Amino acid sequence: MQKKKAVIGGAAVAVVVVGLGSWWAVGNAVEAQTSERGTCGGATWELSAEAEDGGTEVSAELQSAGPGEEWQVELTRDDTSLLTGTRTTDEDGEIDVDAYSDGNPGDATYAVTFTPADGEPCTATLGS
Repeated sequence: MQKKKAVIGGAAVAVVVVGLGSWWAVGNAVEAQTSERGTCGGATWELSAEAEDGGTEVSAELQSAGPGEEWQVELTRDDTSLLTGTRTTDEDGEIDVDAYSDGNPGDATYAVTFTPADGEPCTATLGS
């Protein structure tokens, strides 16, 4: 009888441990990826940060009016520039940029500024 109680008790502990592990994994997955979307000056943007290989992959996308437009792009983590330069929209009117950063997605502020050749800057911010 004691052996049976020990087996049942061990199984109950295993269920609790697995349940807590699942809860922790889901909680960390939420913190491991974050994104924001918005519009600015007739364009739409998306900025995201995702945990990857011990750091963070930061991605920014712009959907503008059409192909062949030149935009100045700057992607930052806090006050550090991750990427800067001129990009041209593809045949779908999109610009996609990616950069890699140290740290976790939730422990910094990420920003991207898309500035068209003739127009006002469009800035997106993600994080604290």
